[in-house]
Amino acid sequence: MTLYAFKNGDPIEERLMNSIFTAQSSTLIFDGDQAAVKTGSGAVENNLSLASYAVRFVLTGQTSIGRIELDLKKYGAGADMTVEIRDASFNPNGSSEGVLLKSVTFPAKIFGSGYISLPIDLSGLTAGAQYWLVMKKAGDSINHIRWVGETTQDVSYPAYSRSGVTGGWSIGNALHVKVFAKTPGTYLLKHGIYGENGKTIIEYRADGLVNYIWRWLPAADKTWKIVEKMTPVYDINGVATDWGIA
Repeated sequence: MTLYAFKNGDPIEERLMNSIFTAQSSTLIFDGDQAAVKTGSGAVENNLSLASYAVRFVLTGQTSIGRIELDLKKYGAGADMTVEIRDASFNPNGSSEGVLLKSVTFPAKIFGSGYISLPIDLSGLTAGAQYWLVMKKAGDSINHIRWVGETTQDVSYPAYSRSGVTGGWSIGNALHVKVFAKTPGTYLLKHGIYGENGKTIIEYRADGLVNYIWRWLPAADKTWKIVEKMTPVYDINGVATDWGIA
């Protein structure tokens, strides 16, 4: 059963309480094997409050997407961002939105500046096939996210933008994106997914210790009730003695 956070006024009834007592489904996402990558030295900021952006990639040698890494920059309080994965039938001329394979919304608080790893958890894909990663327009002139990219286009990773919700997309310059399969990789744990909606991000320090953990869980009405950052305090032996929550 899908897990949600409680809000004032939510009924306490048998179905809801039993879902809490029943063991929730869970998935662990490790660093995984790289299946697509477009990076570079460019620092062009593409404002996601003005348009949605889409980039095409080929899923090389893998049949799943465990997580993605995007080069983002946060302004103000940021904005809740929705990431979509669509199949190759997506057409930037506006004739087809493609088949929506996965849609995940992430809370504004977790974003900062630089690359961020985001859990996707999508299996049953085709190795060597083309897919589209879409970030939906969100935010305003003060509070928003920008997707960092290059000053030139890349035919292997074509990128497009659209200010409206329908119609054609405009070709643009390449965007920084990395795609990783849902495979063990080096067995570095990056994300946990609990009851479908409960998610975590684990970031590490250069010495291999955990730097911080983000965890979040929406309510049934999709508002964010739990969005917490846990930062460990270590003793001289590298043992976490406290986990501060903010």
